Amino acid sequence: MKYLNRFDQWLVIVLVVGSTLLYGSLTWLINAANSGQRIAIVSYRDEEILRIDMSINANYVVQGTLGEVFIEVQDQRIRVEKETSPLNICSIQGWVSSSFVPITCLPNHILIVIVAPKEGDIDFEVK
Repeated sequence: MKYLNRFDQWLVIVLVVGSTLLYGSLTWLINAANSGQRIAIVSYRDEEILRIDMSINANYVVQGTLGEVFIEVQDQRIRVEKETSPLNICSIQGWVSSSFVPITCLPNHILIVIVAPKEGDIDFEVK
């Protein structure tokens, strides 16, 4: 078995340190993008029907194509608790707290997206 020479050892060290720094900085950026006040926008057929303040634990019901969709918010996380669809994929998806992961209920045409509110965007009412 051939051993690593001095150049190979330094290359491995530089790659490990560089990868660790890159992973740490990307993790920090993702956490910074997801921190702070957030709202969830619920859309039905590309039309916004509900804005949810993620800091308030509550339950909501919206009407989808196949029936009612029950949405639960708890501890800055959101999920579809129950819905009527053939495979129940959006309720199986579970809790979501990241703005990079939408909840999509295709048979019901419901989409839930987490976003950071814009300036003056403080109303959370059913339209």
